[in-house]
Amino acid sequence: MHPLQPATVAAKTSCFNRAAIDSTPEPHYTLQPARLTQGLAEQHRQDLADVLPYLACGEESAVYAFTGRLQSALPADAAQVLQRIADDEQGHADLIAAIQAELPAAQTSISPLRLAQFFRRIEAATPAEHLARVAALDWAVCKLLQPLLRIGGPVSQAPLLHSAMCDLRQDEARHVRLARGLAQQMGFSATQQTAINLDMQQRLQRLMQPVHAALQRLRGQ
Repeated sequence: MHPLQPATVAAKTSCFNRAAIDSTPEPHYTLQPARLTQGLAEQHRQDLADVLPYLACGEESAVYAFTGRLQSALPADAAQVLQRIADDEQGHADLIAAIQAELPAAQTSISPLRLAQFFRRIEAATPAEHLARVAALDWAVCKLLQPLLRIGGPVSQAPLLHSAMCDLRQDEARHVRLARGLAQQMGFSATQQTAINLDMQQRLQRLMQPVHAALQRLRGQ
């Protein structure tokens, strides 16, 4: 059985069998005691509830992607870098869970199996390509979040939420630089990385097509 076994879930539960993940770091985010979503309009609360399950699955998969077999295949200093990234990703998963706890149930039906299959395809035969694919996914997530976080947009009306999501995006941008740098050190070219970036962005857009309208509203469009 693949270690990222899809869970049979509702939208607010895990996408993967967390017990099957090789290493689960301790959370590092200090979650705000105040309501993170305070200030968010009702329609945008529902839109965010529909979008977050996709991001939650991505963060859960990233914990695995940066640990386990990949770490064991790398030198000790590179493995330490990946563990720090995994710690970040676990913090992101905890943050998204805290946000989801304040939101209504998702109205858009998603397939846990389809989500799990999408994120499982990040795995590659070589550590270099695996890192390149993870960097590409984080790059695509950064591209997705950027218009959602613009000042004056719907999400910025909830200051705590906006600040937390900006921190998350900043972390992801740093992960892109680190994973891409390690992949290049192992011989993965910039041209290869660009091709994987574009493919991953298109695949993520197709995956999130069911919540396209919600994303547009969260962008203020």
